[in-house]
Amino acid sequence: HVDHGKTTLVKLLLGLLRPSEGRICIGGYDLRKVGPRNVRALVGAVMQDDQLFAGSIADNIGFFDLQFDQARIEAAAGLAAIHDEIAAMPMGYHSLIGDMGSSLSGGQKQRVAIARALSMEPDVLLFDEPTSALDPEMVGEVLKVMKELAEAGLTMMVVTHEMAFARDVSDRVIFMDEGVIAEEGDPQVIFNDPKEDRTRAFLQRTLSEN
Repeated sequence: HVDHGKTTLVKLLLGLLRPSEGRICIGGYDLRKVGPRNVRALVGAVMQDDQLFAGSIADNIGFFDLQFDQARIEAAAGLAAIHDEIAAMPMGYHSLIGDMGSSLSGGQKQRVAIARALSMEPDVLLFDEPTSALDPEMVGEVLKVMKELAEAGLTMMVVTHEMAFARDVSDRVIFMDEGVIAEEGDPQVIFNDPKEDRTRAFLQRTLSEN
């Protein structure tokens, strides 16, 4: 796997790497000067194969909430469009995940992961290829939740190869290649009239695949 810059950018935003120069500021805060927990409060993250922890659904959603506020957990689940499904389970939020408990689909697991990130009420929610590990029939339900969050005004940064989704939902598109920003701007401009040949070739290939 070749890193074209996206993975490095994700790690920088999560505070896992420090920039060799320049600053990364979110909400007026320099990420170099805040602790790991404060980074979590600023930047929530949903990764491409976000594994759930052993324990209950509530344990997972409230993992970063040290006060384990049930109301906040349920609110986050509601935003992730999974509250009703959890409430219908025999033990509800206290249902255990795993072989001896609730068996969740890939789409449900990813929505629990979204709720876990939302429980910290972050300024920015970062998605790193959130649908790449899902079966095709589960991709739509996760993208639908993400679209609803965007429409509700949540600031999101999404690393994705779902080009139709990026075209229809984004306010700003950045195309990265070989570790640099090759092109950026308004999605309608990028998708309809890209300036770079490599952007045009990538879009033609990926949009034809979808």
